[in-house]
Amino acid sequence: MIGVALLAIASTAHAVPAFARKYQTSCQTCHIVFPKLNAFGEAFRLRGYRMPGETEEMVKQPAVSLGSPAYKKLWPQAVWPGEISSAVPLAVNVKMAEVNTSSVNNDGSVSRISNDLQFPQEVNIFGAGTLGEHVSYFTEVTFSANADGSVAVDLEHAHMGFDSPFGPEDLFHFRIGKFAPNVVDGFQEMWIATDGAIDSLFNYNPIGVNGGTGLGADALSPNSISLPALVNGIEGYGIIHHRAMWVAGLANGVMAAPGDTTGRFDGNNAKDVYARFDYKFGGMGLDGDTGGQPIPEKNWHDNSLRVGVFTYRGDASSIPFALETDSGVNVNIEDSHFLRTGFYASVFYQDLNVFGAYLHGTDTLNTTDAATGALLQAIEPAYHAWFTQADYMIYPWLQASGRYETVTPADPAVQSIRIGTLNMSALVRANVKVMVEYQRDLRQGDNHSLNALLRFAF
Repeated sequence: MIGVALLAIASTAHAVPAFARKYQTSCQTCHIVFPKLNAFGEAFRLRGYRMPGETEEMVKQPAVSLGSPAYKKLWPQAVWPGEISSAVPLAVNVKMAEVNTSSVNNDGSVSRISNDLQFPQEVNIFGAGTLGEHVSYFTEVTFSANADGSVAVDLEHAHMGFDSPFGPEDLFHFRIGKFAPNVVDGFQEMWIATDGAIDSLFNYNPIGVNGGTGLGADALSPNSISLPALVNGIEGYGIIHHRAMWVAGLANGVMAAPGDTTGRFDGNNAKDVYARFDYKFGGMGLDGDTGGQPIPEKNWHDNSLRVGVFTYRGDASSIPFALETDSGVNVNIEDSHFLRTGFYASVFYQDLNVFGAYLHGTDTLNTTDAATGALLQAIEPAYHAWFTQADYMIYPWLQASGRYETVTPADPAVQSIRIGTLNMSALVRANVKVMVEYQRDLRQGDNHSLNALLRFAF
């Protein structure tokens, strides 16, 4: 299963030049090496794509007003006025890759791919911006090239935000739609510098006769959940006194099983819930507050420590995962409820950022005979995973990254999985990036990949 994970190059960079056009500023205002955000960019994102301390003078492309401001005083006898961008708020991100991989097959043989020119591998179209004082939006459609020349289309993001609709500024924000949940803020693929996602946390498959055995959740239908990279749901979050962040969300869980004819998005009537709480010591506040201190000349400098705890609880009852046991019996496994808990930490010191997360997961797996429906066993296995990554800025345009990640599967008969990743990213221009990335299965050396990638955004 590790070989499959190393072959998958599915990370999506999120740099949106539409914001650079709106404010007529460089991508480096918000990004270190895109898509990774600096402290100012994180505050911009959390504030609903608005500059900290934003004034009318900062906006170089004034919005088109949809109604007179005087209508606010007439409400509810008039429609509350809104705004749209004066220019089409779209941006394009293109990814090209030269791919070299090696993977061990189930029969012990090794498959190798050399110098596969995946030009292009992926194209992303973004729409993002604000709709007046308290409304924001973010959308992304991804076009991925397949080996047979066809193109897969995926609606990755589509959400609307309601920002500081009441109460103190930034204490309450709400999002509805499909989005990357803030429960994984800081380590989901759209916020990290490497091309490869952190599979030990997001792609672990917890389903198995004796508990999960490895990676590959993305390849299942329906997808099992370790931690979700994206959710369809409703989320509230806010910033308390510049330094603390709260998050609470409600989301669809595991999707419907194959053969379900109801047309539902969620696999059952239950809903998953999640929460997170963070605190940041030092550096710029989570809302961009500097405490009266000057902003460092180097935009990535933010000497600080951020720590947080998070939890995710789901219910996948009545959603069968079909498996075959070692003895050849066809079974269905249901994950009637599962719980994920963990903590996150990130340290910035001068040119170095070290961050990581630990995750502990438990599942309630009920195994039934596929033919008779008889309950064969009920178990509550547990697994844990963690990673640590270091990003070091060599020059303002050059960053080196290294990551170690591991997951100890719930099935006691299976060894832990260990993956190492090395990355060098260079900004040829502020919106053009070249990467070389090496990833290796530290248990099985024949599972590895070495890829060169080019990304540009406009």
